[in-house]
Amino acid sequence: MNLVNLIYGGEKMKIGQKLKEKRQQANLTQKQLADILHVSRQTISSWEVGRTYPDLDVLVAISELYSIPLDDLLKDDSTMVEDITKKVKKSERRKMLNIVLVFVLTLVSSFSLFFILKERQKTHTNDLGLSPSDLYYSTWEMNYDPTHEVNQSIISFDRNNVATYYRYGSAGSLTTSNNEVNNYNNLRIEVDNDKYIVTAHGYSQEYTRLSDTIIKDSNGLEYYKALSETSHDSLFWIADQFEDE
Repeated sequence: MNLVNLIYGGEKMKIGQKLKEKRQQANLTQKQLADILHVSRQTISSWEVGRTYPDLDVLVAISELYSIPLDDLLKDDSTMVEDITKKVKKSERRKMLNIVLVFVLTLVSSFSLFFILKERQKTHTNDLGLSPSDLYYSTWEMNYDPTHEVNQSIISFDRNNVATYYRYGSAGSLTTSNNEVNNYNNLRIEVDNDKYIVTAHGYSQEYTRLSDTIIKDSNGLEYYKALSETSHDSLFWIADQFEDE
């Protein structure tokens, strides 16, 4: 056994020797073959002495160049076959990982785009100057009831909920049967001409804007915009208390 065999092992010489023999049979120099395969001459030399292996795609190109089946080229070289098998499995795992990463990135991008569009809709202003953001994070107190059935009413909006409070008659407190307090989830506000279309789970109402600080619901109740920020949190707290009772 020569020095190359001692250093690199007999099995590696099998594929290397075949590559050298096929090149010589084709009357090609290492430089000419390197130019055909788009590699360096040193790479061809490294293959032929068994120092390194060609990649699978290069082996396919070599088998086509010499008109020899790939199986015959790899026959009797178990180390080469094992190495290619490992590379194929690694490549398949990499492809699967890439597919998963692309799927996750697409999913994240879709959700991000959805929330960006959703937030943009909240700030969109129509031709009459109405925007859903006019109602988000705002509290409105009743200014006038044409039916004279409601003594007091408060409507409060946050990002995802709307809370309502109604007191009927001229007497009563927050714990009497004359009071009605509710908290509705999944708030959605849209604008249509001079109206705010408000929907939530179990709640639907249209508010017409009379001015920047006054709106009117479909029942004719007029509300003015409250300046107090504490009334908003207070009303939601009251609504939660009523739900717990």
